[in-house]
Amino acid sequence: MAAVGGLLAGAPIASAATSKTSSAATASRGMAVAEQVFASSNPRAEYDKLNASDKASFDAVETPSSVTHTVVIRGLGANAGKTVDSLAAASSGSWWVSASWDEKALAGNTLFSYGQETKVYVSGGRVTSVQVLNMYSETSTPGWYQNGPNRSYTNNVGWEGRGIIQVDYALGVNGWNIQHVTPCGQLRLNANGYNYAVSSSCNPN
Repeated sequence: MAAVGGLLAGAPIASAATSKTSSAATASRGMAVAEQVFASSNPRAEYDKLNASDKASFDAVETPSSVTHTVVIRGLGANAGKTVDSLAAASSGSWWVSASWDEKALAGNTLFSYGQETKVYVSGGRVTSVQVLNMYSETSTPGWYQNGPNRSYTNNVGWEGRGIIQVDYALGVNGWNIQHVTPCGQLRLNANGYNYAVSSSCNPN
């Protein structure tokens, strides 16, 4: 029984390593298959000819699964150098946050990325205006392309300013429309010049 317990204790380590290797292999194979499919003169027919294993690899690198975000730069503007306790009383001027969002596939590769900077102007502890600046978007996996322009939305609720980028991506080519998505990246900046929140919500309210 002790020997069995020892084997079971060691199993997760081997399983995790095997899983990571398997995922990397799937991503590598999937990208190769995707490049083959979308380089073809008839991508849909090329996909239909794939065997079950290659179709699974293709789907693993082309199917959206999760979103990660990263705060790229944070500027406190006129409040730079002030302590958190003094911000509420001294929150006047402007400050901004810049962030990027990465849409990941099932296999872990990045499908597309987008980002924006939200800037708020503050006077007397209240947000007076909100801007969305420096929007960008790009694709990283064969088959995905930008289907429409980047759009921005803002909402000033007084105690904070909210800025949103909405992007428009599609997967497919030459009339073969596999998937269409319109994700968002939202930043909410507090009038205190210090607190902020990052999300993927399209709702400015």
